[in-house]
Amino acid sequence: MNTRAPLKNPTPVYRDFLPGDEKPIADLYRAVFKKERTFPEWQWEFMDPPEGPANIRLIEMGGKVIGHIALIPLRFQYLDREIIVGKSEDSSLHPSYQGKRLFGKLEHGCFDTAAEKGVSVSYSISRTARAVHLKAGYSPLRPMEGRFVPINPVKVTRELQKAMHLPPWAPVIMKPIMQYLAYRFKARLKRKVEYRTYRIAETDHFDSSFDTLWQKFTGQHRLITIKRSSDYLSWRFLKNPNRRYRIFKALFGHELVGYLVTTAVRRKGDFNADLTIGVTSDYLILDSHREALAPLFDRAVQDWMSRSCDCVINWIHRESLHANIMLKQLDRYGFISMFGKFSIPISVRALRDDVAMEDLKNGKNWYLTLAFSGRWA
Repeated sequence: MNTRAPLKNPTPVYRDFLPGDEKPIADLYRAVFKKERTFPEWQWEFMDPPEGPANIRLIEMGGKVIGHIALIPLRFQYLDREIIVGKSEDSSLHPSYQGKRLFGKLEHGCFDTAAEKGVSVSYSISRTARAVHLKAGYSPLRPMEGRFVPINPVKVTRELQKAMHLPPWAPVIMKPIMQYLAYRFKARLKRKVEYRTYRIAETDHFDSSFDTLWQKFTGQHRLITIKRSSDYLSWRFLKNPNRRYRIFKALFGHELVGYLVTTAVRRKGDFNADLTIGVTSDYLILDSHREALAPLFDRAVQDWMSRSCDCVINWIHRESLHANIMLKQLDRYGFISMFGKFSIPISVRALRDDVAMEDLKNGKNWYLTLAFSGRWA
């Protein structure tokens, strides 16, 4: 019989993920983020990406998992060639062990093992982990800015007052503004515009025409962005077990010249506002068919209305290709800029010497949409 008392100060063990760690990781996620996540969602995001399972590193203390970091491998276009990039996801340390300088070693260990597996770059889209990542050598890019329009002005006013802890008199000012924005949005929707050049069709799959579209797109531009192969798009938008997307494509004759992906997110969110939010998850168009974005966006608006969204938020990276074209669509429908707290920070770090930080830090090299974000959009 073992009568030894447990160690008061157990030594942290840094190690790779092993089968059976799924439940301890879920327990840690719940303790840190105060949220639940389903096993099918975790399996999809971390084990089933097209480029293989995520590189996951853990801290174990006294037999308990108390720290986690993962880099999800994604195939990127890096200017004129392809590389593997790791998306940093669910960086976490149990509240009882924060402030003990444990996470830095975990993060750098993950970088080293990922680099050995051929991962050239890591990027992060996170408000909560941003400070930690900057300490670990990440460089910030210009954040994605939020553009907002209410559809249900009464509910949006009520929920924002609660979420932002505004004084009781705030709705007196907010409600008329929200009603005006919603009226302007719906008035624009009633104006029927015919786009005879392009036919907008909904699809439930990504076939080889999307691969052809991607080849044409990369033939026109030297950018840093996720490779929009049919395999990636299918994994990202069709296999997510907790989110339902709608895919609209723009056809010029029989040629696919662009697409746009929408969803509706119902969640409490970062500010505890119980709203159903319409979102543009991804879009891509050929330079020679920029006009196709207008009918695609009109179709997206119809989708958000059919889903009974309370509001729509679109995030834009102003330095990205075609950002000015998307901004024109948002202006058409009266979207307004949201204050900085609603922006999405982006940071990037080189892991191998086959990439240059000067290229990575240049925001004009990037083509960023919410396809870069996690499972929520």
